[in-house]
Amino acid sequence: MNWDDFIERVNADPVIAQRGADSSFQVLLGIGERERLITVYAGNVVSVKDGPFVMPQCDFALIGSAEAWTRFCAPHPAPGEQDIFAYFRSKEILLTGDTRKFYAHLMFLKLMLLHLRSQA
Repeated sequence: MNWDDFIERVNADPVIAQRGADSSFQVLLGIGERERLITVYAGNVVSVKDGPFVMPQCDFALIGSAEAWTRFCAPHPAPGEQDIFAYFRSKEILLTGDTRKFYAHLMFLKLMLLHLRSQA
């Protein structure tokens, strides 16, 4: 995945710009053995850093197998696999950290994660 393109697509999305202007957080995506730290400030993705990290500074983390993320990122996910909550329910992707901050920025995060599908 080209993370620079991901940043450009998210930041150019007018729906995200409208709904996420107050969103600021750091999320760690655990994709199998790989880690990515995504920093969002004032509704813009400002960086994506490649891990591994010893003690990452993040507000919350979404950790799952490479297979689960591949299915989530498919251009047309199978029924029951379109939403991050389906993976929480099946325990294929785990949410850790500050869940209040996760839910406070849920709409922005869900819209941002949809841009992972453009590269699949």
